[in-house]
Amino acid sequence: MTTAVIANTENGGYAHRKFQRLRAVVMGDEKRAERPESDTADLERRVRAGEWLKTGAVATLLGMGRTKVHTLVSSGVIGHRKIPGAPQKPQRECNPVDVLRLLEERQKAYRGESEDQS
Repeated sequence: MTTAVIANTENGGYAHRKFQRLRAVVMGDEKRAERPESDTADLERRVRAGEWLKTGAVATLLGMGRTKVHTLVSSGVIGHRKIPGAPQKPQRECNPVDVLRLLEERQKAYRGESEDQS
């Protein structure tokens, strides 16, 4: 299957997953068209249990692109450890404590709560 990559000018990332869901709608594949909420619920359960997640799973959980997660890992906002593997393409797992902190911050912002409420 060929995957098209469409530049998303709103956030500077890529919207290929959204495009795949739209393509699935057109092709009549309802199961692939919907974004499974159980995936994010499962990821949240796993990270609350203390499991270290790969950057792609963290991106899905936080609702952001993998590039943004890689930036947060590189800048030290999210702690990480390297996974042994191919030296030309190292993989990283993210610290669950940092991921939970970011998840709770994003949920507070989504609900409209702020830290400076008087």
